[in-house]
Formats: sequence, structure tokens, C-alpha cells
Amino acid sequence: MDIAKIEQVARDAMEQRQDPREREPGWLYYHGRRTAKLALWLCNDLGSGADRDTLYAGGLFHDIGKGADDHHRAGADRARKLLKGMCAPEELDAVCDIVARHCLRTHTPDLSEPVMIVQDADVLDHFGVIEPWLAFYWSGRHGESFNDHVRFKAGEGSIFHRRKMRSMLNYEPAKRMFDERLAFEEEFFARFHRVYREGV
Repeated sequence: MDIAKIEQVARDAMEQRQDPREREPGWLYYHGRRTAKLALWLCNDLGSGADRDTLYAGGLFHDIGKGADDHHRAGADRARKLLKGMCAPEELDAVCDIVARHCLRTHTPDLSEPVMIVQDADVLDHFGVIEPWLAFYWSGRHGESFNDHVRFKAGEGSIFHRRKMRSMLNYEPAKRMFDERLAFEEEFFARFHRVYREGV
């Protein structure tokens, strides 16, 4: 599997797309790339025997179907078309399985380890240093005020969402990283809210 070529295919297919609309153009590509790298980190931390190239490609393409109903199935079909001939048939099947099942986060017992690793990596990429950008971009696109943002961050919906996302994680190293990223977010937003209001 030629990962450099596969990355170029992903870049060409996703770097300028803006699906879903509340994210900036290129989100799909860069989120996929970060997810792929997080998946490799988690794979190494777990001492997993999963094939690294398959895992990376699955993470890279996991959201290529965003914007379609059942984006995971649409994404698997699109990934299969884009990657046909670029990897062995069994590798392509494994990559498409990751894409097709990455959002089936119900701790289904028949999920493969690579799918579960990409699931965790996908969740992790939405928290920590990335979260302020997501929050500010969303608020700016939707005409929200600073006070709207503060109410959202402190609201029950936001707290519930963080608890729910943590509960979906499959592996302890991912849970530890999630907690570290959440601690960063809480410190960042507490400081930001104070400086925005008080200047110091």
C-alpha cells in the first residue's frame, strides 16, 4: 500500500470540501489525517498487531461520506472507488470496513480492533486544542455572541455531550488522553472567558 499516493487521493477528494457546513473547507481532510495519526498512536500504545497502513488509510478516509445520509456507508463506497487498484483486495476490504463501521459506537462485540481504534481516534480529535477552533468557527458562522458561547459551554447539553463521548471510548489510553484534552479545554475556556470580560 502506497500511503503517500493514498494521502494524495484523500487530499484531492477532501481538502476543499465543506461538508458538513458548520466546519471550514478542508476539515474533512485534516480531521481524517489527525484521526489517522491518533489511530497509529493508540495502536502503538496498545501494542496492537493491527496493520498500520490499513489503520492509517481507514482513519484518513473515515468521514469521506460526510454530507450524505448514512455517511459511513456512502463513505465506504466512495473509498472503495477511490482506492481501487491502490492496495491489495484484502487491504481495501479492511479499509472500507473501518469507514463503514467507524460510527457504530455501541460497543458491538463483532467490531474489529482497527474499527474500534479509529472510533476512539475520531472522538479524540474533536477535543482538546481543536475544540476552541470548532467552537469559535461555529459561533462565528451562526452569529452567536460571547454570552451565547458561555451559556453553551456551561450548559447541561455540553456537559452531557462530553460525558456521552467519553463513554463511547473503547480503550483506557484513549480515555486518559480524552481526560487530558478536556482538562486543557476547561483551563483554556476559563482563561478566555475571564480575559474577554476583564481584560486580564
